[in-house]
Amino acid sequence: MVRSMTGYGTGSCQTDNLSVVVEARAVNHRFFDLHLRIPREYLFLEPEVQQLVRGLVRRGRVELNVGIQASRRGDSPVDLDAARTYMEAAARLREELHVDDSLDLKTLLGLPGVVSNRDLRSLPAVEATAAAAELVVQSVRQALEGVIRMRELEGEALRKDLGQRLEDIAQNAKQIRALAPEVAIDYRQRLTARLAQIVPQDGVDAQRLAQEVALVAERCDVSEELTRLESHLDQFSDWMTSPNEVGKRMDFLLQEMQRETNTILSKTAHLEITRAGVAMKVEIEKLREQVQNVE
Repeated sequence: MVRSMTGYGTGSCQTDNLSVVVEARAVNHRFFDLHLRIPREYLFLEPEVQQLVRGLVRRGRVELNVGIQASRRGDSPVDLDAARTYMEAAARLREELHVDDSLDLKTLLGLPGVVSNRDLRSLPAVEATAAAAELVVQSVRQALEGVIRMRELEGEALRKDLGQRLEDIAQNAKQIRALAPEVAIDYRQRLTARLAQIVPQDGVDAQRLAQEVALVAERCDVSEELTRLESHLDQFSDWMTSPNEVGKRMDFLLQEMQRETNTILSKTAHLEITRAGVAMKVEIEKLREQVQNVE
């Protein structure tokens, strides 16, 4: 199955005490490249998250953002003791320094410690570790499942496009194989006509002419290149149904297909063969562009 390297997904889990939200983005990359952002206090979860991602995504740049917060119900986010301390300090300064300004509510709420988003540090260490690990793994898995669904959906569109272009290349290769024998025939006819203009008809050595035509036919023979090209097309088609990572192998195979096509074009100047060869080069280049997004 062809899968794209582009995808997006989110996951979230929540209990009475904890809330975890995960956002995953995947884009093209030559290799597997994971960028994990997780609060510093929970870096102990990083190896488990990396292992989970590697088990589901084989290629591409993956950006994974993990947010963890405490969500104890009924607790106020405002620390009244801290707010009261600020107010008392402001009143003392006002009396001692004879300052008329006062501390308003907006300024008070912006002071450090008055409004806090308590995290897992407010929970016992053992509880924090076990609860966070379970919720993070579940949320990461949800997010990655979303990424994979999007990759498979886009991959199906890629598969159809790749299949159509493979068919176009195969048709052009078939046309070249049918036209190839005409190269020697056309050369013999042109050579015979040319010789008739400059040499008396009885002065042409038929055996020497046949040898010359045979040499040209051998130099212009593209059967080996066509056989290899057709083999590459079959192999590429098989890989499109493979469950494994195939993007890099497809890219390499397309380089080989381009090389065979260039060789075919260099061996003959036959007009129709040249047109078919150029058409193949165009389709192969388009395939290479699409394969850059195949996992």
